[in-house]
Amino acid sequence: MGKKDISKLETIIWVIVGVVIIGSLLGVPTEWINVAVEWSVSLFVVTVMSIVAGSFVEAFTGDFLKKIMLNIPITDDLSISVSLFTITTFIAKYWLFRRF
Repeated sequence: MGKKDISKLETIIWVIVGVVIIGSLLGVPTEWINVAVEWSVSLFVVTVMSIVAGSFVEAFTGDFLKKIMLNIPITDDLSISVSLFTITTFIAKYWLFRRF
């Protein structure tokens, strides 16, 4: 994991702590705080899984897959470019963790 990845995870942890402290100080009902914390923890877990899958793909392919772009046409005037690295990372994430 790089410094950027660790920074993302630290930010999510601070958001979780902030939600609990601010919610408690403002008198927000405990049920609402719990839901917000559950969403934040879920975001943390998904981020960790994405970082692991991306690191796994990058370890085997390097930056090669990041340079290959696939154009997916949506309409006649609109198409979306997706890198092969992104697609491979989604596949690796599913293969490793059995969820998106």
